[in-house]
Amino acid sequence: MFEENILCTCCCSGCSSMRKSPTNLRYSFPKKLLVATLVLVIIAMCLTPSEARSVEHKLRHERRHESLTQVTKETSRMRTPAELRMEHRRRPHRKQTGLTTRQQKNAQADHFKVAMTKIKKKLKNTRAFFNDERRVLNETRDYGDGMPSWLPTINFVDIHFHNYKSPRRTVVSNSEKKFTYLMPKLYKSLVEFQDIFNHLALVEVSFADDIFYSYNITRQDLLNKTLKRLYATIAEVKDNMEDVGVPVPQLIPNKNLRMLELKVDAPQCLKNDYIAFRAYSNLLNNWYLEFRCPRGKKVISDNSRCAAYEAKLKEKKELRSSRGRKLVVS
Repeated sequence: MFEENILCTCCCSGCSSMRKSPTNLRYSFPKKLLVATLVLVIIAMCLTPSEARSVEHKLRHERRHESLTQVTKETSRMRTPAELRMEHRRRPHRKQTGLTTRQQKNAQADHFKVAMTKIKKKLKNTRAFFNDERRVLNETRDYGDGMPSWLPTINFVDIHFHNYKSPRRTVVSNSEKKFTYLMPKLYKSLVEFQDIFNHLALVEVSFADDIFYSYNITRQDLLNKTLKRLYATIAEVKDNMEDVGVPVPQLIPNKNLRMLELKVDAPQCLKNDYIAFRAYSNLLNNWYLEFRCPRGKKVISDNSRCAAYEAKLKEKKELRSSRGRKLVVS
């Protein structure tokens, strides 16, 4: 009985303890583990924003690297001829380094046109200044002794009616042909009158009166101004000839200038001055009209001065032809 009570008590106490122990082991949570879990959660909450930013930056960097790699692969592959032609059409056309024959001809022609324009402008100014300053002198008397031997001559009939066309087609432009033909003749005629005016500046007049003394002052002033502008015009022609590669002619001094005496009386000095100044004025006017009124251009029919200039040259040409025919017949 005693044993049974003990067993029962033990059994009852054992049964109660056995019923409670499984429940405590299943639903209980250790305090240390709970504290550790809370610490980890707090640390994770603090570190999440910075880690998220670093992860986002890393993903962006990886996507960019992949896109660059993909573009490099696409560009590195060989393109078909059709793709190359399409790309060439999209590109703006670059300036070609190699010029065609026509482009070279046009560029060379423009070079000669610029040089011709500079010379025409200089010649026009020289002509205008001389005509204004020449009116100061009294030129009422006309000397009918003809052309003296010391005065240079230039045939504007041949110059105006010169044929610049060649039977063969060449790369030389008409501007270059005209410049090459006209500029040496212009240079030669200007240098010849430069020598004449230098010679006239050295003339001494014997038995000069007061009236001629006053004239001589005006004469020397006109000679100095004329020579100054003539030097500048000759330099302009020479520089432009050298610039375009046209050889400058080597001129022989005019031996006939020896016939122009340096010691003369007043009437002879007046006569020589008049002949020289009138011839120089005609030379400048003819050259100006030759450049202003080229043969075969519409400007000749539109301009009365050009029409008169060509009519005068045609008359001289026909007169020379008739004289030639008479000499052949005789």
